[in-house]
Amino acid sequence: MQNRRRARVRCQVILTGIIAMIAAALPALPAAAEGTEAPPPSPAPQPMSTVSDEVPTDQFIVKFKERDSIQSADRQASLGHAASAASVSVQAVRTTAAGEDVVKADRRLGKVEAKEFVDALTSNPNIEYVEPDIIMRAQDVRFNDTYFDYQWGVAHYQGGILMPIAWDINQGQGSVVAVIDSGILSHSDLNPNVLPGYDMITDPAVARDGNGRDSNPQDEGDATSAGQCAAGEPAAASSWHGTHVAGIVAAVAGNGKGVAGVAPKAKVLPVRAIGTCGGYASDIADGVIWAVGGAVPGVPANANPARIVNLSIGSLASCPSVFQDALDVAHDKGAVVVAAAGNEGVDASQASPANCRNVIAVGASTRTNNKAYYSNYGAAIDVTAPGGDMRYDVLDGIVSTLNNGKDRATTEDYYIKAGTSMAAPHVAGVAAMMLSRLPALTPEAVEQKLKATASAPSCNVCGAGLINATAALRNVEDEALVITAGEPRIVGEQVVGRTVTVDYGNWKYNSLAQWSRQWKRNGIDIPSATDYSYTFVPEDLGAAITVTVTAKMNFTPTASATSLPTAAIKPGVLSTGEPTISGSAYVGNALSVAAGTWGPEPVELAYQWYRAGTPIADASEPLYIPTDADTGKSLTATVTASKLAYGTVSKSTKPTATVVAADKAVSPAPVVFSEAPYMAEDKYTVPETVGVDYQIDGVTVAAGVYRARGQVKVTAKLQTGYALARDAADQWITFFSTKGPEFMAPTVSPFKDVLTTQQFYKEMAWMADTGISKGWVEADKTLSYRPLTPINRDAMAAFLYRMAGSPDYTPPAQSPFKDVETTQQFYKEMAWLAETGISSGWIENGGRLYKPLTPINRDAMAAFLYRLANKPDYVAPPWLPFNDVSSGQQFYKEMAWMYETGISSGWSDAYQRVYKPLSPINSDAMAAFLYRMP
Repeated sequence: MQNRRRARVRCQVILTGIIAMIAAALPALPAAAEGTEAPPPSPAPQPMSTVSDEVPTDQFIVKFKERDSIQSADRQASLGHAASAASVSVQAVRTTAAGEDVVKADRRLGKVEAKEFVDALTSNPNIEYVEPDIIMRAQDVRFNDTYFDYQWGVAHYQGGILMPIAWDINQGQGSVVAVIDSGILSHSDLNPNVLPGYDMITDPAVARDGNGRDSNPQDEGDATSAGQCAAGEPAAASSWHGTHVAGIVAAVAGNGKGVAGVAPKAKVLPVRAIGTCGGYASDIADGVIWAVGGAVPGVPANANPARIVNLSIGSLASCPSVFQDALDVAHDKGAVVVAAAGNEGVDASQASPANCRNVIAVGASTRTNNKAYYSNYGAAIDVTAPGGDMRYDVLDGIVSTLNNGKDRATTEDYYIKAGTSMAAPHVAGVAAMMLSRLPALTPEAVEQKLKATASAPSCNVCGAGLINATAALRNVEDEALVITAGEPRIVGEQVVGRTVTVDYGNWKYNSLAQWSRQWKRNGIDIPSATDYSYTFVPEDLGAAITVTVTAKMNFTPTASATSLPTAAIKPGVLSTGEPTISGSAYVGNALSVAAGTWGPEPVELAYQWYRAGTPIADASEPLYIPTDADTGKSLTATVTASKLAYGTVSKSTKPTATVVAADKAVSPAPVVFSEAPYMAEDKYTVPETVGVDYQIDGVTVAAGVYRARGQVKVTAKLQTGYALARDAADQWITFFSTKGPEFMAPTVSPFKDVLTTQQFYKEMAWMADTGISKGWVEADKTLSYRPLTPINRDAMAAFLYRMAGSPDYTPPAQSPFKDVETTQQFYKEMAWLAETGISSGWIENGGRLYKPLTPINRDAMAAFLYRLANKPDYVAPPWLPFNDVSSGQQFYKEMAWMYETGISSGWSDAYQRVYKPLSPINSDAMAAFLYRMP
């Protein structure tokens, strides 16, 4: 059955009824019709040059040879003489940063006058050079076509697709755009860009040319009488629709007349498939296949296959199979098919061919970049382009080539139309420019780039938005770059086990380049060696290594370059460990060697034990048991590492202590720790063992009972001639708590100025209960604590001394501090701080100061408490949660210890936590600190 579904042109429905109204508006353009004298065409459209001697200038730049030595009057005289020769007056207006004089004439000089002025000045021996202060203009193409200012659709302002700068990149030369439409008419603004086409209409009644298909694609007109096409349809004049669409695509530009096409150097391939009342889908489908170079029975082959097909036609229908088959053929041949979305104001999924696969569906936008009221919309829309809206101003439509004939063609002219029919050829023209610049682009790539570079859509049913020709062409320009390879070289030490990298060298490329590498051994690919770096393996020993760098673009030739080969790869060098001997050196006790870390793994290790530097026979294992022969001598062990393709390397341990007889092995008696409820009664007992010295902080202590405070660590050091027995302990460590029994605060405060409900009441009551603080006796015999008073350093000494249990201590007769008298309050306690190392004071002017009446700051308080705890083993973290404490500042470790032991958590607000290290500590906070001591 013949497919009788007709496709209609996609211009605004009201147009055919208002041609006369539109034409009436055209004289304001003004039109260049047949018989009207038009300006002569320019040779070619040219951009404004950045250096143009055609643009008159009134300024010149003069460089005097020795400016500073030439008087101002002499300089002016030189200028005046040259000015007279050119019949102008000039004066110097300023000096440039480089020292030239800028002189200004009283009028702009043309090319000839400017040359006379320059020549006259140049003849002056005091002048080094003269040049016009040229006038530069923006570099974008502006054509001289009569109606160019009315072509808002191609403009670089709102609503336009930004063509002027894009034309600097490409104008479509070499591209062929098939316009499958109502045919084409002869038009002087279009003819130079029109190729031989074909009339695909099979029904003579539709064709109006008296026959079926033929090689003449001339538009015979599609005028109809009322009701001719469908009941109720009004009469309509011929639309000359294909000519209008073709002009939007590729009207000649820069010829001083009419309009400029989007791709003014592209060629239009007219395929006539629309006639009276529309056109059959079967004819249109054949037209698509023929246009892209496919075979159509009975039709000669197309000598100029199109890479772009414009379909400004359609109907409300699902995509016909015949249509889809034709579109698939076009796609397989690499052609980009652009389809108008339709003017019914419905979801474009209902309109064909916009709802077909392998098309770019184009919606229409207005001069203000809004969706045109008539344009179809929805998920099927890919992009939008200018289609216009002439409801309020006919100049808001799209002007292009047309004819004045109402039925048959008469004289050529220019008319304004609106519709998605006008939007689609804008996209087709830009696609032609893209393919002209980079013919290797696929249809998918063209669509992707148009979408990726489009301006943000004005509505959520307008696809990717308004196409941006400049951005699209720039994107293609980047993609079209032909990569030029550099000279890669291998950087690094060329030995087994070492890692080398590749320096790519100087390549010409851009950010779209996709890089890969392949390392090779003697010219053969090394499996999986494709990274930027490569580590030589044993198989590389003696081989020559190269690396090939490849840069790939999607649509331009791939470039590769290979480095020069390395010299033969040398054997690797093993990294050595630090071997150590563990165990006590006495006869019969097993010693063992820990080899340390050698690499790269795996490594074979061999061992050899030595007695006083002489190898011990059969002692080649990690374990060795000293014999009587070893007595009085020290032992060492040598570890030797070997690995395929690496050299051999050895390293020896440090010597053991002198080996002693088995009866000289001792087990030191343990230190006994005795923790009492209160610090004053904490003790530890150092025993006595033959052959052993007991030490604290490297100092030998005698056997006996000692008072304990905080951390206590005692180490057993073996005397000469003795060894530590196997499994015997040689160090004892414990931490004596500073806290007493659990404390229940009294219901009545011991201090007149401390309420039972206030912060730190329990801690201050504990201070009184333990006798650490006795407070102040006021005039009325009551005790006060003065909780918010900063603690001075002398009182702090008393607090810490009492916290330690008020140990028996006789202060020296001479004060350790220059500013502390032996008779003043708390002298004993301050001297105790100095002797225990809790405070060392300050050295100033050759004397040691304590500054007893100075309030103690929170950072120094942290140091005092850490030392009161006997400097426990502690490693500070790299950072603290306090914003005002950095790891490099004084007492950082001690403040970190305060935080991690829970003695101080600082202050927190909504934004930060702080410690306030340089703030004095008050009496109440001091109580809290001491109470929380571990």
